[in-house]
Amino acid sequence: MNVTNLDSVTFGVTDLDACRRFWTDFGLVESQEDGATVFSCRNGSSVVLRSAEDPALPPPIEPGATQREATFGVRSPADVTAIARELERDRPVRIDAEGTLHTIDPLGFGIAFRVARRSLVTAPELKFNTPGRPDRINTRGQFFTSATPLEMTHTVFMIDTPELVVPFYTERLGFIASDSYPGRGYFLRGGASNHHHNLFLLNVGKKRGFHHLAFELSSIHELFGGGLNMTRRGWRTALGPGRHPISSCYFWYFHSPCGGAAEYDFDSDLVDERWKPGVFEQTPEVFAEWCLAEGMADSLLYKGVQTAGTIKSKS
Repeated sequence: MNVTNLDSVTFGVTDLDACRRFWTDFGLVESQEDGATVFSCRNGSSVVLRSAEDPALPPPIEPGATQREATFGVRSPADVTAIARELERDRPVRIDAEGTLHTIDPLGFGIAFRVARRSLVTAPELKFNTPGRPDRINTRGQFFTSATPLEMTHTVFMIDTPELVVPFYTERLGFIASDSYPGRGYFLRGGASNHHHNLFLLNVGKKRGFHHLAFELSSIHELFGGGLNMTRRGWRTALGPGRHPISSCYFWYFHSPCGGAAEYDFDSDLVDERWKPGVFEQTPEVFAEWCLAEGMADSLLYKGVQTAGTIKSKS
Protein backbone atom coordinates (compact mmCIF):
# COMPACT_ATOMS: atom_id res chain seq x y z
CA MET A 1 0.00 0.00 0.00
CA ASN A 2 1.53 3.32 -1.07
CA VAL A 3 0.95 5.46 2.03
CA THR A 4 3.00 8.62 1.52
CA ASN A 5 2.34 10.91 4.47
CA LEU A 6 0.05 12.07 7.25
CA ASP A 7 -2.31 14.32 5.28
CA SER A 8 -4.82 15.58 7.83
CA VAL A 9 -5.94 15.10 11.44
CA THR A 10 -9.46 15.79 12.70
CA PHE A 11 -10.18 16.74 16.30
CA GLY A 12 -13.44 16.75 18.18
CA VAL A 13 -13.13 19.84 20.38
CA THR A 14 -15.01 21.27 23.34
CA ASP A 15 -13.65 24.85 23.23
CA LEU A 16 -13.41 25.99 19.62
CA ASP A 17 -12.22 29.50 20.48
CA ALA A 18 -9.29 28.22 22.53
CA CYS A 19 -8.36 25.74 19.80
CA ARG A 20 -8.50 28.41 17.11
CA ARG A 21 -6.22 30.64 19.17
CA PHE A 22 -3.80 27.76 19.81
CA TRP A 23 -3.33 26.82 16.16
CA THR A 24 -3.14 30.46 15.07
CA ASP A 25 -0.39 31.09 17.62
CA PHE A 26 1.26 27.83 16.55
CA GLY A 27 1.58 29.26 13.04
CA LEU A 28 -1.05 27.47 10.95
CA VAL A 29 -3.37 29.28 8.50
CA GLU A 30 -7.10 29.20 9.20
CA SER A 31 -9.86 28.56 6.66
CA GLN A 32 -13.39 27.13 6.57
CA GLU A 33 -14.32 23.94 4.75
CA ASP A 34 -17.58 21.98 4.79
CA GLY A 35 -18.67 23.43 8.11
CA ALA A 36 -15.32 22.71 9.78
CA THR A 37 -12.50 25.02 10.86
CA VAL A 38 -9.27 24.02 9.09
CA PHE A 39 -5.69 25.01 9.96
CA SER A 40 -3.07 24.34 7.31
CA CYS A 41 0.70 24.02 7.09
CA ARG A 42 2.61 25.46 4.16
CA ASN A 43 2.46 22.15 2.26
CA GLY A 44 -1.32 21.83 2.71
CA SER A 45 -1.37 19.15 5.42
CA SER A 46 -4.03 20.21 7.90
CA VAL A 47 -5.70 20.14 11.29
CA VAL A 48 -9.50 20.00 11.13
CA LEU A 49 -11.63 21.14 14.08
CA ARG A 50 -15.20 19.96 14.62
CA SER A 51 -17.44 19.94 17.67
CA ALA A 52 -16.89 16.90 19.86
CA GLU A 53 -20.67 16.38 19.59
CA ASP A 54 -20.65 16.20 15.78
CA PRO A 55 -22.36 12.87 14.93
CA ALA A 56 -20.39 12.64 11.69
CA LEU A 57 -17.15 12.09 13.61
CA PRO A 58 -15.83 8.61 14.42
CA PRO A 59 -16.53 7.56 18.03
CA PRO A 60 -14.06 9.01 20.55
CA ILE A 61 -11.31 6.79 21.93
CA GLU A 62 -11.31 8.79 25.19
CA PRO A 63 -13.46 11.45 26.90
CA GLY A 64 -13.24 15.16 26.12
CA ALA A 65 -11.39 16.92 23.33
CA THR A 66 -9.21 14.51 21.39
CA GLN A 67 -8.13 13.35 17.95
CA ARG A 68 -11.01 11.58 16.22
CA GLU A 69 -9.47 10.65 12.86
CA ALA A 70 -6.02 10.53 11.27
CA THR A 71 -6.05 10.77 7.47
CA PHE A 72 -3.07 9.33 5.60
CA GLY A 73 -2.19 10.29 2.04
CA VAL A 74 -1.64 7.68 -0.69
CA ARG A 75 -0.30 7.92 -4.22
CA SER A 76 -3.39 7.17 -6.29
CA PRO A 77 -7.08 6.20 -6.24
CA ALA A 78 -5.94 2.63 -6.92
CA ASP A 79 -4.30 2.62 -3.48
CA VAL A 80 -7.56 3.68 -1.85
CA THR A 81 -9.31 0.85 -3.67
CA ALA A 82 -6.67 -1.67 -2.57
CA ILE A 83 -6.95 -0.58 1.06
CA ALA A 84 -10.74 -0.82 0.89
CA ARG A 85 -10.56 -4.38 -0.47
CA GLU A 86 -8.16 -5.40 2.27
CA LEU A 87 -10.02 -3.84 5.20
CA GLU A 88 -13.62 -4.56 4.24
CA ARG A 89 -12.91 -8.24 4.87
CA ASP A 90 -13.34 -7.73 8.61
CA ARG A 91 -14.55 -4.18 9.35
CA PRO A 92 -16.92 -1.52 8.02
CA VAL A 93 -15.36 0.72 5.37
CA ARG A 94 -16.93 3.89 3.96
CA ILE A 95 -15.74 5.88 0.95
CA ASP A 96 -17.17 9.39 0.86
CA ALA A 97 -18.08 11.56 -2.14
CA GLU A 98 -14.54 12.96 -2.32
CA GLY A 99 -12.95 9.52 -2.47
CA THR A 100 -11.68 9.36 1.11
CA LEU A 101 -11.86 5.96 2.82
CA HIS A 102 -12.93 5.98 6.48
CA THR A 103 -12.66 3.11 8.96
CA ILE A 104 -11.67 2.17 12.52
CA ASP A 105 -8.48 0.34 13.51
CA PRO A 106 -8.50 -2.68 15.89
CA LEU A 107 -8.24 -0.48 19.01
CA GLY A 108 -10.95 1.98 18.00
CA PHE A 109 -8.88 4.80 16.50
CA GLY A 110 -10.49 6.52 13.51
CA ILE A 111 -8.29 6.38 10.41
CA ALA A 112 -8.80 7.45 6.81
CA PHE A 113 -6.97 7.27 3.48
CA ARG A 114 -7.14 9.58 0.47
CA VAL A 115 -4.99 10.64 -2.46
CA ALA A 116 -2.46 12.96 -0.83
CA ARG A 117 -3.32 16.65 -1.04
CA ARG A 118 0.01 17.97 0.17
CA SER A 119 2.21 20.02 -2.13
CA LEU A 120 5.99 20.14 -2.35
CA VAL A 121 7.45 22.70 0.03
CA THR A 122 11.07 23.78 0.37
CA ALA A 123 12.56 25.38 3.45
CA PRO A 124 14.32 28.72 2.88
CA GLU A 125 18.08 28.37 2.76
CA LEU A 126 19.84 29.47 5.93
CA LYS A 127 23.59 29.95 6.24
CA PHE A 128 25.67 28.92 9.24
CA ASN A 129 29.24 29.65 10.33
CA THR A 130 31.35 26.78 11.66
CA PRO A 131 35.12 26.75 12.26
CA GLY A 132 36.91 26.38 8.95
CA ARG A 133 33.65 26.65 6.99
CA PRO A 134 32.48 30.27 6.98
CA ASP A 135 29.14 30.56 5.21
CA ARG A 136 27.59 33.74 6.60
CA ILE A 137 29.97 36.69 6.51
CA ASN A 138 29.02 40.25 7.48
CA THR A 139 25.40 39.13 7.83
CA ARG A 140 23.44 38.50 11.02
CA GLY A 141 21.77 35.13 11.50
CA GLN A 142 18.04 35.03 10.88
CA PHE A 143 15.85 35.78 13.90
CA PHE A 144 12.34 34.35 14.26
CA THR A 145 9.59 35.78 16.44
CA SER A 146 7.14 32.96 15.58
CA ALA A 147 6.96 29.77 13.53
CA THR A 148 5.24 28.73 10.30
CA PRO A 149 5.23 24.91 10.13
CA LEU A 150 6.21 23.50 6.76
CA GLU A 151 4.43 20.16 7.13
CA MET A 152 2.66 17.86 9.55
CA THR A 153 4.72 14.69 9.93
CA HIS A 154 3.33 12.25 12.49
CA THR A 155 0.65 11.45 15.01
CA VAL A 156 0.94 9.28 18.13
CA PHE A 157 -1.57 6.80 19.54
CA MET A 158 -1.33 5.47 23.09
CA ILE A 159 -2.09 1.77 22.88
CA ASP A 160 -2.39 -1.21 25.24
CA THR A 161 -2.25 -4.27 22.96
CA PRO A 162 0.59 -3.91 20.44
CA GLU A 163 0.28 -7.53 19.36
CA LEU A 164 -3.19 -6.69 18.03
CA VAL A 165 -2.60 -3.35 16.36
CA VAL A 166 1.00 -3.36 15.06
CA PRO A 167 0.40 -6.20 12.54
CA PHE A 168 -2.73 -4.39 11.36
CA TYR A 169 -0.61 -1.47 10.17
CA THR A 170 2.49 -3.36 9.02
CA GLU A 171 0.99 -6.50 7.47
CA ARG A 172 -2.31 -5.17 6.15
CA LEU A 173 -1.57 -1.53 5.36
CA GLY A 174 2.10 -1.77 4.39
CA PHE A 175 3.55 0.48 7.08
CA ILE A 176 7.25 -0.09 7.86
CA ALA A 177 8.82 -0.07 11.33
CA SER A 178 11.71 2.43 11.17
CA ASP A 179 12.64 1.75 14.82
CA SER A 180 10.99 0.02 17.76
CA TYR A 181 10.98 -0.82 21.46
CA PRO A 182 9.52 -4.36 21.21
CA GLY A 183 6.24 -4.51 23.08
CA ARG A 184 6.45 -0.84 24.05
CA GLY A 185 6.75 1.46 21.05
CA TYR A 186 6.75 1.34 17.25
CA PHE A 187 7.84 4.13 14.88
CA LEU A 188 5.93 3.40 11.67
CA ARG A 189 6.20 5.08 8.28
CA GLY A 190 4.00 4.58 5.25
CA GLY A 191 5.32 2.19 2.61
CA ALA A 192 5.94 5.12 0.21
CA SER A 193 7.05 7.66 2.85
CA ASN A 194 10.51 9.00 3.60
CA HIS A 195 9.59 10.43 6.99
CA HIS A 196 11.14 8.48 9.86
CA HIS A 197 7.60 7.93 11.12
CA ASN A 198 4.09 9.02 10.24
CA LEU A 199 2.57 7.06 13.13
CA PHE A 200 4.02 6.16 16.52
CA LEU A 201 2.26 3.49 18.57
CA LEU A 202 3.20 3.92 22.24
CA ASN A 203 2.28 1.30 24.82
CA VAL A 204 1.84 3.09 28.15
CA GLY A 205 -0.11 0.31 29.88
CA LYS A 206 -3.86 0.10 30.30
CA LYS A 207 -4.70 3.27 28.38
CA ARG A 208 -5.78 4.15 24.87
CA GLY A 209 -5.81 7.70 23.59
CA PHE A 210 -4.23 10.45 21.55
CA HIS A 211 -0.73 11.52 22.55
CA HIS A 212 0.61 14.25 20.24
CA LEU A 213 0.84 15.62 16.71
CA ALA A 214 4.14 16.80 15.18
CA PHE A 215 5.11 19.52 12.70
CA GLU A 216 8.42 20.14 10.92
CA LEU A 217 10.04 23.59 10.86
CA SER A 218 12.79 25.08 8.71
CA SER A 219 15.55 25.59 11.29
CA ILE A 220 16.56 25.40 14.93
CA HIS A 221 16.20 29.19 15.00
CA GLU A 222 12.55 28.92 13.95
CA LEU A 223 11.95 26.22 16.57
CA PHE A 224 13.20 28.49 19.35
CA GLY A 225 11.35 31.48 17.91
CA GLY A 226 8.11 29.52 17.66
CA GLY A 227 8.48 28.02 21.11
CA LEU A 228 9.18 31.35 22.73
CA ASN A 229 6.21 32.87 20.92
CA MET A 230 3.92 30.13 22.25
CA THR A 231 5.28 30.72 25.74
CA ARG A 232 4.72 34.48 25.50
CA ARG A 233 1.14 33.83 24.45
CA GLY A 234 0.49 31.76 27.53
CA TRP A 235 0.64 28.21 26.22
CA ARG A 236 2.18 25.70 28.61
CA THR A 237 5.20 23.61 27.65
CA ALA A 238 4.63 19.86 27.77
CA LEU A 239 8.24 18.93 27.06
CA GLY A 240 11.24 20.80 25.72
CA PRO A 241 13.05 22.29 24.12
CA GLY A 242 15.28 19.27 23.64
CA ARG A 243 16.49 16.64 21.21
CA HIS A 244 15.37 13.05 20.60
CA PRO A 245 17.95 10.26 20.16
CA ILE A 246 15.45 8.44 17.93
CA SER A 247 14.56 10.46 14.81
CA SER A 248 17.40 12.87 15.73
CA CYS A 249 15.16 15.94 15.79
CA TYR A 250 15.11 18.97 18.03
CA PHE A 251 11.68 19.36 19.63
CA TRP A 252 9.40 21.53 21.73
CA TYR A 253 5.96 20.22 22.80
CA PHE A 254 3.00 22.30 23.99
CA HIS A 255 -0.18 21.16 25.73
CA SER A 256 -3.08 21.59 23.31
CA PRO A 257 -6.73 22.43 24.07
CA CYS A 258 -7.56 19.86 21.35
CA GLY A 259 -6.15 17.16 23.65
CA GLY A 260 -2.64 15.79 24.00
CA ALA A 261 0.18 17.98 22.72
CA ALA A 262 1.50 19.63 19.56
CA GLU A 263 5.19 19.31 18.75
CA TYR A 264 7.56 21.56 16.84
CA ASP A 265 10.36 19.51 15.17
CA PHE A 266 13.50 20.38 13.27
CA ASP A 267 16.05 18.16 11.51
CA SER A 268 14.08 14.91 11.69
CA ASP A 269 15.56 11.80 10.06
CA LEU A 270 14.52 11.06 6.48
CA VAL A 271 14.90 7.44 5.43
CA ASP A 272 14.54 5.07 2.48
CA GLU A 273 14.82 1.33 1.85
CA ARG A 274 18.49 1.38 2.92
CA TRP A 275 17.61 2.47 6.48
CA LYS A 276 18.52 -0.11 9.14
CA PRO A 277 15.82 -0.23 11.84
CA GLY A 278 16.99 0.08 15.41
CA VAL A 279 15.66 -2.24 18.11
CA PHE A 280 15.83 -0.91 21.68
CA GLU A 281 16.08 -3.70 24.23
CA GLN A 282 16.06 -4.43 27.97
CA THR A 283 15.41 -0.92 29.26
CA PRO A 284 13.63 2.05 27.68
CA GLU A 285 15.74 4.56 25.82
CA VAL A 286 16.35 8.11 26.92
CA PHE A 287 13.31 9.83 25.43
CA ALA A 288 15.21 13.12 25.33
CA GLU A 289 18.95 13.27 24.72
CA TRP A 290 18.72 16.62 26.45
CA CYS A 291 15.76 18.67 27.53
CA LEU A 292 15.35 22.01 29.33
CA ALA A 293 11.80 21.52 30.64
CA GLU A 294 9.96 18.30 31.43
CA GLY A 295 6.33 19.12 32.07
CA MET A 296 5.29 15.61 31.01
CA ALA A 297 8.17 13.71 32.58
CA ASP A 298 6.19 12.50 35.58
CA SER A 299 2.94 11.89 33.70
CA LEU A 300 1.46 8.72 32.27
CA LEU A 301 2.16 10.01 28.77
CA TYR A 302 5.90 9.45 29.09
CA LYS A 303 5.97 6.78 31.77
CA GLY A 304 8.54 4.14 30.89
CA VAL A 305 10.59 6.10 28.37
CA GLN A 306 12.82 8.19 30.61
CA THR A 307 15.79 5.96 31.52
CA ALA A 308 18.85 4.96 29.58
CA GLY A 309 18.80 2.02 27.20
CA THR A 310 20.71 0.27 24.48
CA ILE A 311 20.25 0.20 20.73
CA LYS A 312 21.38 -2.17 18.05
CA SER A 313 20.84 -2.22 14.30
CA LYS A 314 19.36 -5.14 12.43
CA SER A 315 21.81 -6.66 9.96
